[in-house]
Amino acid sequence: MQFSPPLPDWKTSAIQRLGFGNLNKVVLCFERIFWNPQANLFGHVGSTTASRGELFLFWNLYKAPVLLALVAGEAAAIMENVTDDVIVGRCIAVLRGIFGQSGVPQPKETVVTRWRADPWSRGSYSFVAVGSSGSDYDLLASPVLPPTPQGVSTTSGPARVFFAGEHTIRNYPATVHGAFLSGLREASRIADQIIGNPCQPQPADDKN
Repeated sequence: MQFSPPLPDWKTSAIQRLGFGNLNKVVLCFERIFWNPQANLFGHVGSTTASRGELFLFWNLYKAPVLLALVAGEAAAIMENVTDDVIVGRCIAVLRGIFGQSGVPQPKETVVTRWRADPWSRGSYSFVAVGSSGSDYDLLASPVLPPTPQGVSTTSGPARVFFAGEHTIRNYPATVHGAFLSGLREASRIADQIIGNPCQPQPADDKN
């Protein structure tokens, strides 16, 4: 994507500093619950260096027979280049290591994400990379004003380009509700600019 005129340096620098990671998910749907139905979640961490990106978090959501596995780091990159059968098989192997070979049936339905390979995503969540800070979230959230006719960035006047998304909200990054709240924030900012702030006191009519 290119902007014309280009974004100011303070904006592009913040974009380059902030990290954008890859966290893939594997959803497993079973016919029945074979784990403790009273447990909200349970997990498994890989025991080797090669598998340290595998963080299997199994959530007992709404008492449904559905489990979710999270895969990050190098493991997530490897996951993008193998078939669903290989990935699901790895998850089932982990579960059978916990509950035994005969205690875990094959899933009836699965969903596997590959966020890095998705041309519309190229990753999953932002993170504070080395050299970055929480202030970069604030810079990414700041609207951009049009430059002067000479192409010089300005700091006053009406904004023209607004930014929303989980990467623009410092308190709730990498979350769906953070992205939602950032959309409300920018909608409010645009409305205030176009129609004015409805909460702003209006000058009293001079009837004298």
